[in-house]
Amino acid sequence: EIRGGNWYAVGGRSFLAELFRDAGADYFLKDDPRSGGVTLDFETVYSMAADADYWRIVNSYPDDFSYGALKSLDPRYADFKAFKEKQVVYCNMRQKPFYESMPMEPEVVLADLIHAFHPSLLPDYQPVYYARLTE
Repeated sequence: EIRGGNWYAVGGRSFLAELFRDAGADYFLKDDPRSGGVTLDFETVYSMAADADYWRIVNSYPDDFSYGALKSLDPRYADFKAFKEKQVVYCNMRQKPFYESMPMEPEVVLADLIHAFHPSLLPDYQPVYYARLTE
């Protein structure tokens, strides 16, 4: 998600990239050698991730976040495959203590991602942090 004209992500050697691998997914920067933050412009992200099956978003949206709210932030977001196919995996930090609690329970975050990417593997699982974004 763009903030101030830049897209912020983490490199391919980050904790998040490792969680994606463990959950059976490819992170769009999986080949990036950095473990920390990466600043990218929209065009770079679009060229690398427009056809990604899933899009993970963590933010502090003041209301219920939706596809309409996401599109209102930047209409170009609607061009992403994950947006079109309703495959956005979302965590609202106003509603969930993601950064405060997640480091102490990575197995829960991993289960959330497995459930989002491969729901048939954990059919009765109730996500704690991440869930598929609803309309």
